[in-house]
Amino acid sequence: MQQQRKAAWPLVLASALACALAACGGGGGGGGGSATTTPPVTTTPTPPATGGGTTTPPASTTYDAGVTRLAALAAFPMGVAVGGGNEDRSLPKTPEQQTIVKKHFSQITPGNIMKMSYLHPAADTYDYTQADELVNYAAANGIAVHAHTLIWHSDYQVPTFMKNFSGDKAAWLAMLDDHVTHIASHYAGKVASWDVVNEAMADGGGGYRNSLFYQHTGADFVEHAFRAARAADPKALLYYNDYNIEWDMTKLQAVTDMVDGFKTRGVPIDGVGFQMHINMDFPSVGTISAAMKKVVDRGLKVKISELDIPINNPNSAAYKSGDIKTTYTLDLGLQQKKRYCEVVKAYMDTVPASQRGGIVVWGVDDPSSWLIQAAFNNKHADWPLLFDGQYHDKPALRGVADALTGQACTAN
Repeated sequence: MQQQRKAAWPLVLASALACALAACGGGGGGGGGSATTTPPVTTTPTPPATGGGTTTPPASTTYDAGVTRLAALAAFPMGVAVGGGNEDRSLPKTPEQQTIVKKHFSQITPGNIMKMSYLHPAADTYDYTQADELVNYAAANGIAVHAHTLIWHSDYQVPTFMKNFSGDKAAWLAMLDDHVTHIASHYAGKVASWDVVNEAMADGGGGYRNSLFYQHTGADFVEHAFRAARAADPKALLYYNDYNIEWDMTKLQAVTDMVDGFKTRGVPIDGVGFQMHINMDFPSVGTISAAMKKVVDRGLKVKISELDIPINNPNSAAYKSGDIKTTYTLDLGLQQKKRYCEVVKAYMDTVPASQRGGIVVWGVDDPSSWLIQAAFNNKHADWPLLFDGQYHDKPALRGVADALTGQACTAN
């Protein structure tokens, strides 16, 4: 993501990258906005390893969503982003998160530790220690893994040796092919799917992002990555993942043009991930449905890959004028419940069962959300996820369950 429709979010991004460089989180992601201003576009950090916010856990500790197991209601992967390795909120080391994940989710997405700089820190060095621990934990508990991500442009996640790599286009592509092949081969049969390339498109329909990879190879690095991933792991589902494509139709057009080219040239791709870092009031359900339909019409799977819905919208006129929600209330939680329900219902109504790649909520509990540090700069808490800071149900959990079971979306 990058800036507010286009002003407020450079500060957000600076905060996010500062967090990332301090090893507190970093991920691929999107934005959000209001119905009257352009939504933000920023590079979404992953749920911070240390959490964030300044207020006590919300009053949702008294709410019982009445959901026995969320994943049992979905005939597709129901996922959640988690930490691993040396992160403070590493799933294998956090029993409270383990209880939630094992109870409600059938799939996890490693928020950080399967990114480029973690797995391939030097030209001749691959380090799978942290990621293997998480993947092995998931396997031992019957949980699938959606791996994230083989290639991503973000500066702090591009290994130094790639930044310093010299050579012509052919040498660059050979280096990237080796990178993808080595990692995808290591995890062949151990992960269900990959975000092969993350956020390769520029905002506003500008074609490909002028990333380090694009500068050296043009758009060819994307095709090479998908071909290498398929050759290394023929059974894993392969996704292209990006932000704001649920409302930025010019950016989505660039993605679908790429996909159409892939189909013409026989490039393997199974689906598109819609990150879906959205707001309570933007984008509309109709816009979301129309965007997903464009991918559905191409015969690909649709995955909601990084879903979160904060109570506050830092780009709205109300927020900028000082109308900031700093205390969670049940009424706010019920409004959020309705919004989660509407979004998941749009997914169910628009995407045929055979093309549903699944839904991933971007974090387990509210304090771990990237939004606390990035969007709100630690000035106040927010409550964008399905569970509160004490791992209790929130109404949002009920909202997702209602959509999965065909119930009406209500704020009560």
